[in-house]
Amino acid sequence: MDEDKAEADDSTDPPEGFQPKSPAMKRWKKRYLDNEDLDSSTIEEDDESNSNEVVQPLVSDGNLQFRGFCQLLIAMAVMGAIFSFIGYVSGPQACDDDNLFEILGQFMFWTGLLGIPINLFILLISFANSEFDSKDVFVWTLIHFVVTIVFLFLFVEYLLQDMFCDACMGYPGEDCSD
Repeated sequence: MDEDKAEADDSTDPPEGFQPKSPAMKRWKKRYLDNEDLDSSTIEEDDESNSNEVVQPLVSDGNLQFRGFCQLLIAMAVMGAIFSFIGYVSGPQACDDDNLFEILGQFMFWTGLLGIPINLFILLISFANSEFDSKDVFVWTLIHFVVTIVFLFLFVEYLLQDMFCDACMGYPGEDCSD
């Protein structure tokens, strides 16, 4: 074998003086060799070709907490609407006789609906806070709003059944003698 030629070995350790020339190889070195302790699924790299690249997390902790909050509110609205339906179907059809499913379902749904103005307030805060990704906050606020309104329209009869119980509206022919 030639003495000037380096022997090929099967080690995965990079050579000590490895300095890549192309921007793609510089990104590869930063991603796989320099930042071995970072998880590659949670980092985003700038596409600039300078050597001072900054590695930023894809999703901040604030956005992850907001996503969880929105998912909780969505689950409350969906389960509340379904529980109200179950309570309406399984219980008596009178105004005063609400069962546990109706009470729990309506509480859950209206609490989930109450989260819409809270999400709008958080969206306004995210515009001024650099920790939040405002686009992500807007998307999750919109998803929560759409899902809640869809379930409100689908289950409106079961959610609002007690609203007009024993109410005399004064319609012609209506008996309001009670």
